[in-house]
Amino acid sequence: MKMITKQKTSKFQEMSARRWLMRYLILTTIAIVLSIKVYFMLFIIDFTVGFYSVLTTAILFTLFALSFLKYKDPFIEINQENQTSEHPLISIVIPVKNEEGNIERCVESCINSSYKNKEIIVVNDASTDNTPIILEEMKQRFENLIIIHLKKNVGKKHAIKEATKIANGEFYFFMDSDCNMSTNAVENAVKIFLSDKEIGAITAHGRVRDAEKGNLLEKIQDVWFDGQYRILKGMESSFSSLTCCSGSLSAFRREAIQPHIYDWANDRFAGIEFRFATDRRLTAFVLAKKSMNSRHDIHPPLIRENSKTRKKYFWKLKYSTNVNVEIGVPVTLRSLIKQQIRWRKSFIRSIFATGLIYWHRPLPVAIFYYFTIVLRLFRPYIIIKSLIMLPLSGDYLSGLIYLSGAAFAGLMYGIDVRLRRPGYPRWFYRPLMNLLSTFFFTWLLVYAAITIRNKTWR
Repeated sequence: MKMITKQKTSKFQEMSARRWLMRYLILTTIAIVLSIKVYFMLFIIDFTVGFYSVLTTAILFTLFALSFLKYKDPFIEINQENQTSEHPLISIVIPVKNEEGNIERCVESCINSSYKNKEIIVVNDASTDNTPIILEEMKQRFENLIIIHLKKNVGKKHAIKEATKIANGEFYFFMDSDCNMSTNAVENAVKIFLSDKEIGAITAHGRVRDAEKGNLLEKIQDVWFDGQYRILKGMESSFSSLTCCSGSLSAFRREAIQPHIYDWANDRFAGIEFRFATDRRLTAFVLAKKSMNSRHDIHPPLIRENSKTRKKYFWKLKYSTNVNVEIGVPVTLRSLIKQQIRWRKSFIRSIFATGLIYWHRPLPVAIFYYFTIVLRLFRPYIIIKSLIMLPLSGDYLSGLIYLSGAAFAGLMYGIDVRLRRPGYPRWFYRPLMNLLSTFFFTWLLVYAAITIRNKTWR
């Protein structure tokens, strides 16, 4: 019996022992580079730039170390032999606007899911293309497909709110209309939920859809997504404290999220209704709230303050590499810039939302979160000083060290992706994304702050 269990577990192992050794070499390399940067900071380059570079490398080492050594996929942790045969109803919710080229493939991926007890609710947010026609045709073919047509465009959050008014599932799966879930994504996520009643949310591992056929931007984003999910979300998940359950595919326990849907949909910031920060803001509600359920209840009742049998705890938020989704990404630089501006508006909003409650979470992940915010806010100044001010005074080395540090971090991410995906050909694109993000997208944060009151989504 022990031998059988071992074989089952090995099926889901992330990589071989030899490749794990390479991960230890990655950590060793980062530690050596960190030591060299400390020396450069003290004796050679500008102290401010050097100190910032030391901090970013220390953060990189901490992130990789925690992600490598502490993260365990919650699906692998499940005791398969003790899994219940229960298959609760789940609700898949897809808000859509003008996605005639994507929506059929997206919905079909949900229909083809191996999990059978489901309802699929698609909310057409006043599309002006052929999306409504495609949805109505699909409705005739699939009986568990529910279509809601909105006459007026209300945005993603309000569209999801309308779906939850009629959703009957014990778990909600929210999915973007340009994404495709893997066949076993829902099944695996439900198993994770049923294994631990304290889990309030699960986010999927995302990769770019059809990246092998895409252009350079799509290939760069593919390796970037893969690393960001596994390393960053893996680290956060090890403390059950995700800062963002991604809109591409995330699942929520109904009781963890239903009480907050209205407040989320009507979120206001800077004196106006805030259409951005949809995913981060929704995640913040789950992060902040406590529940009082028994660990052993199959159907935990609603919270009762006077119950002596209830334990009060924060919801766990988990990321699983065995819950997968393919993501549609911007294919032009213009559309990528627009996306990055939206994400930076989301980041600004999260400082005042997630930032105010994240200190309740485990200390290591909280410290990491706040340090990361500070470093991002100071980055524009460091770039100006290292690449403009210091070279004008004759100091070219400081800028070169900073530039090399950004490329080095990207290389470490790329190598790890290559270790997890043997034969993966696009791992070497990751340094390009780091350089693009550091020296170009950084300035979009300033633009996002200036235009924060602009409601335009697309």
